[in-house]
Amino acid sequence: MITNKYNKHINKTRLKESGISSRYLKVNDTTIIVLFIEQLTDRAALTSSIIKPLVLNTTKNLTIDKLMHSVIFMDDMITDTDENKLIDYILKGQSIIIIPTDEKYLIANTLKVEKRQIQDPSIESTIKGARDAFTENYDNNISLIRYRLKDPKLRIDEFEIGKRTLTTVSVIYIKDIANDAIVQSIKDKLSKIDIDGILESGYIQKYILNNPHNFFPQTGIVERSDIACANILDGKVIILVEGGNLALVLPKTFIEFIDASDDHYDNIVISIFSKCIRILCIFISLFLTSLYVAVVSFHPDILPAQYIISLATSRATVPFNAFLEAFLMELVAEILREASIRLPKQIGPAIGIVGTIVIGQASVAAGLISPLLVIIVSLSLMGSFATADYTITNTMRVIKFLMIIITSIFGLFGFTMGIILITINICSIDSFGVSYVSPLSPFNFTSIKNLFLSDSTLSNKRPSYLKTKDKTRH
Repeated sequence: MITNKYNKHINKTRLKESGISSRYLKVNDTTIIVLFIEQLTDRAALTSSIIKPLVLNTTKNLTIDKLMHSVIFMDDMITDTDENKLIDYILKGQSIIIIPTDEKYLIANTLKVEKRQIQDPSIESTIKGARDAFTENYDNNISLIRYRLKDPKLRIDEFEIGKRTLTTVSVIYIKDIANDAIVQSIKDKLSKIDIDGILESGYIQKYILNNPHNFFPQTGIVERSDIACANILDGKVIILVEGGNLALVLPKTFIEFIDASDDHYDNIVISIFSKCIRILCIFISLFLTSLYVAVVSFHPDILPAQYIISLATSRATVPFNAFLEAFLMELVAEILREASIRLPKQIGPAIGIVGTIVIGQASVAAGLISPLLVIIVSLSLMGSFATADYTITNTMRVIKFLMIIITSIFGLFGFTMGIILITINICSIDSFGVSYVSPLSPFNFTSIKNLFLSDSTLSNKRPSYLKTKDKTRH
């Protein structure tokens, strides 16, 4: 008898402690028990599609199979006999129907989660691209991908990670495009994750990286469904996490951080120009301030005589050496950046702009910093925002300070060594078996051309470094 078998699971006191509601029905001398969690259940569907058909039913000798095939109106139902899974099903928002005389129990999908509507992307702004961004609702996110990719070879492999959260994590790819070795490597790493809870994709990112302590991100983040689908069509893998509004894209190479979705929608010339601007911004953000320190502190003689005099005049009242001046000003800029991010949307931008203007002008007027440094720090700050993927921005923030420190000690020699160390670090990284500096090394002219042109009419081949099964876009 199922009531004996599952007695410990359907005990009313135990159910109440777990927040599980129960409804006992008497249908033609058959006792039927319905278990559910009110906060996770679509109450209207439960009433109209399960309870009402049961109450109005006139069939005798009811069984779980009869309920499933001829009584209950729900479209998504399965049966099970494993007593250990019963509570897990309920905690996932499913409704359980039990008949005391049947070995099976019925699981009906009545899950309903409060969710926000699909909105414009907040970190991946676009002019011409789609504006439907992922939300915290897993089903919504899957539907956005399936809406754009109607390929029957699309695969969504789901994992349940987190002993207490039981979070659904999906690996999404196209079977006849993606590299099997990359897909299997990702699945292996996901299957080895042992933790009590996964709440967002950032948790997954830390577990699947080859070296989680490296400065440079080996995965990208995706907020928009059109970008996610474009990456899948390239042969990459997308990871979606239940409850997270950002997906992970992998593998990811360093040069891909300069590629924006608008480049694929704009004219080729505009696309190339925009990419060149972003590359320049990366160099400005990383090296301009440290170069200022090197020139002012160690090598002012590399400047023309009139510029040396002008620079000395502007710094005549500055009480700090070039290192402290640059370090403190960059620190103030980072404080303003952090404050503007944490403040409410309505006042955050205003505080950032007003704070920068007021502090910069006041510092120059007080003779604490030179006007040239204000320009340099402002350019450095703006340059860090020009990258298409925000994850590389945080890396640039840290490396910028390290470059300032090493340059203040060794001058241009330290500046040069810093660049060399960064290059060595980038060249030594791989992202799931793909070289981080691909397609520059190993050099592949076609992949580089396709990346910079960002034109589907001229880019007939997928990136060679991904070693996809289907190498062409035809």
